Amino acid sequence: MIEVNRLMDESENILEDPDKIEEVENIIREEEKVILERIAFFSRNEKAVGNTFKEEILSLVANKKIDEARNLCATKKSCVASAVKKFLEKAEKGMEVQDYEFILKEITIQETSPYESRLNLLSSIISISPMLGLLGTVTGMIKAFTNISKYGAGDAAIVADGIAEALLTTAAGLMIAIPVIVVYNYLNRRLEKMENEIDDIVTNIINIFRR
Repeated sequence: MIEVNRLMDESENILEDPDKIEEVENIIREEEKVILERIAFFSRNEKAVGNTFKEEILSLVANKKIDEARNLCATKKSCVASAVKKFLEKAEKGMEVQDYEFILKEITIQETSPYESRLNLLSSIISISPMLGLLGTVTGMIKAFTNISKYGAGDAAIVADGIAEALLTTAAGLMIAIPVIVVYNYLNRRLEKMENEIDDIVTNIINIFRR
């Protein structure tokens, strides 16, 4: 029991290392900046178009009121409405199916690219952070066993440094990755919803144009 307590005391001292703690805090602060910027961007630029938007647009297009449909899109602060408006500006009745599909793909990429910006960074953080934590775990355990091979296992302080390093890096990797996973999944679902709405409305418009 005495040896266990000594090991815990030594580990706590290392975990309280101000340099290591400051390094982790700096990484978390940078991560928070990216997260808050992305959430603010989505909230500022993507508003719901409303439950009746699709029906109103399709009704106007079916009645050949294309200008009115464009004007309706212009009243909405939404990636979906903007994409539909651009499609109505570029597409017209009588075009080939592949031409409609090309326009749809081009517009979807143009409209969603700003929302995808920096999501790749969040994805990279999700992938890299646990790996760095695992790397630190491995190096910490290597240090612990190296000390044991040099000095024996009689003193808990010999292995405390390596074990504490392993625990610290594992905790740091998880602290960085977990909130990013939550935010990334949330924003990615919003992006997928936008893309699906664009595809749904524009596909219906194409069907009207091809009648």
